[in-house]
Amino acid sequence: MPDWYAYFRVPLLLLQSLIGVQIFAYTLELRRPRWLLPIWTLLGLVICHVSGQLLYTKDQDIEGILRRIMSSMVVYFMVIIVVWLSYRVSIWTCLFVTSSGYIAQDLAGSVKGLLKLIPWGEKAAADPLGILAVDLLCYGGIFTLLFFAFRPFTRRRDENFDNKLKAIFSFGVLLLCIGMARLTQDNPDRNLIARFSESLYSVITGVFVLLLQFGTMDRAKLHHNVDAMREMLHQQQQQYEVGKASMQLVNEKYHDLKALLQSFGGHVSPSQLEKLEDSIDKYDLYIHTGNQVLDVLLTEKRTLCQGKEIRLTCFLDGKEFSFLEELDLYSLLGNALNNAIEAVERLPEGEERFISLTAQREGSMLLIHLENPFCGTLRFADGLPQSSGDPRYHGFGMKSMEHIAEKYGGSLSVRQADGRFYLDILLFAS
Repeated sequence: MPDWYAYFRVPLLLLQSLIGVQIFAYTLELRRPRWLLPIWTLLGLVICHVSGQLLYTKDQDIEGILRRIMSSMVVYFMVIIVVWLSYRVSIWTCLFVTSSGYIAQDLAGSVKGLLKLIPWGEKAAADPLGILAVDLLCYGGIFTLLFFAFRPFTRRRDENFDNKLKAIFSFGVLLLCIGMARLTQDNPDRNLIARFSESLYSVITGVFVLLLQFGTMDRAKLHHNVDAMREMLHQQQQQYEVGKASMQLVNEKYHDLKALLQSFGGHVSPSQLEKLEDSIDKYDLYIHTGNQVLDVLLTEKRTLCQGKEIRLTCFLDGKEFSFLEELDLYSLLGNALNNAIEAVERLPEGEERFISLTAQREGSMLLIHLENPFCGTLRFADGLPQSSGDPRYHGFGMKSMEHIAEKYGGSLSVRQADGRFYLDILLFAS
């Protein structure tokens, strides 16, 4: 190792770690003004350099080992401080991305250790300028590889980094890795086999720790999605109960008014009676399909469509849906119609505004088809289009529909063609 590199080894460790952090933190929001990041980084480099001069030693006694561990800990805590002061994140997100970045740095450093076991690599690492080429190859290569490997996780992170359990786990594992590394890698008496084994072990351990951390993150996201879908289904169940009660009340009042008008026969002129009947008939939107859930849902959506000047046509027999559970049926067609209404609402003025819903039963197979005009381009995630509604349930409507279709042994497919959106749902009666 060149003398200048050894002299600045501690601040260089901080710089390498902060670059590693960017692999996982590039989607995070920077504090303003944005030049705070380079300012805090520069200050951190100075502090790490001073602490390195005071703490770092090559002595192999207990005190020397403890001082090297403390020197590495100062670097890691400085990484935490720089990220905390530069980004608008919680402390748990900060701990997660900094530990991931430090592990990425340690992984790249272990690859560098393997490269130095090769004669030309060792020779290049001993050269004052060659060491920069070795660092660029090892750190640049590993960081680039990790960036693309973990990009699917970091790009859609949402609130996934903000998890106390994951942050504590990452922090604890990192402290353990720092301690073990200082106990083994700083020993100059190691032979070639020991150096190779330790570097290879560090590489494998670093990869597995990162995979475990982000595997935990994905599992946490799954639990969050399940909880959100449960809440959405609970709200839909409440909406169904309220809609059911409201439709029954409106239907009763409608028939009461019709009966009252008939009793006016001898007291009101025929023309006035006809006008009154016409005005009341506008509220006769109750749909009768033979299935109470469908009656409530379609009446509710038909009323909504009438207010938005959308023509809703339905050709189906409610009795064919009897094998579906009430909440499944309400959620399945409710989400489908909500998406269709949302799409038709966004059509330019003058465009035909309609929604067509049909269903056909053949034996145990029920095929549901919905189509509506569509303007724009669909965005897909995991094969399903995403809506732009409530961000808490972003894309959950389609996921819920797909889950219900699979529950009944069927499938769900969507396509967009010729300015129209087509949804087909296949279900099987058990």
